[in-house]
Amino acid sequence: MKFTWLYIFVFIVAASISAQETHIIDWKSGSKSLQSTLEIEVGDTVQWVFGETNPQNLMNTSFGTSTNFGLRKLQVKGSVYEFVFDKKGIYTFESSFKKSLKGSIKVTDTKSFFTKEKEGYKIYPNPVKDRIYFENPAESDPLEITFYDVLGKQVKRNLLSSSMAQSGMDVSELKRGVYLVQIDNGSRSFTQKLVKN
Repeated sequence: MKFTWLYIFVFIVAASISAQETHIIDWKSGSKSLQSTLEIEVGDTVQWVFGETNPQNLMNTSFGTSTNFGLRKLQVKGSVYEFVFDKKGIYTFESSFKKSLKGSIKVTDTKSFFTKEKEGYKIYPNPVKDRIYFENPAESDPLEITFYDVLGKQVKRNLLSSSMAQSGMDVSELKRGVYLVQIDNGSRSFTQKLVKN
């Protein structure tokens, strides 16, 4: 119980810092979030949501990067590991029990203007009551929209065409609270905090 409250407190503090983003990696075989290098900025947070049936760990396989990154202890399905990247570099990681389960993260000082424009997905209004809209959804088709609660549990997932995304998405069934919304366009993921009233 103490861990849950500590995790919620850390999440709220991290989410309140508007300059940083939280990126979610679905830590299981075949995950879209592992198929390309995740590009983030210094200060961004990455959460790995463990999705394999058998317990897995997360080993740091990069050279010359932070030694406290990674998790040797086996985690069961549904567990969440979170790390704030405070130094630029290329980070690689894998499970020591399932070698095909691996990925990489590129941490830079700041993203270029071009990259920010390309990733310019924004969700509005925020806070929201009934319906959200997506700014700049016309880049790719389809978009996978996934909602996670503060504990990292997936609570809603939709696949939308860009024309459907432009007309908005009903979120009235979500309970009041804070969510992380992951938008995946097939080649890149973007995550934004959403407050539901």
